[in-house]
Amino acid sequence: MGIPYRRGYLLYGPPGNGKSSLVEALAGELKLKICYLSLTKINDDDTLSRLMNSVPPSSIILIEDIDAIFAGREVAVGTYCRVSFSGLLNALDGVKT
Repeated sequence: MGIPYRRGYLLYGPPGNGKSSLVEALAGELKLKICYLSLTKINDDDTLSRLMNSVPPSSIILIEDIDAIFAGREVAVGTYCRVSFSGLLNALDGVKT
């Protein structure tokens, strides 16, 4: 049907517990590429959707510190993340290819 197979995992824990190292080890073992995504650098939901749709096949998307953008926290001095929660969910498990 042309719908890509996707699986998502949420790794939770204090900094320094090896979450990113685990992803890097899995990618190396499975011979997959890692695409690092920083939501703080994305202007809007459309940009996020375009970026997610341009990820190469057989790769892992690593989004770090995803919890820090949805609590009204400042990303940097005077700037805020403009990605909505629904935009993030649509980008993660939307059926667009």
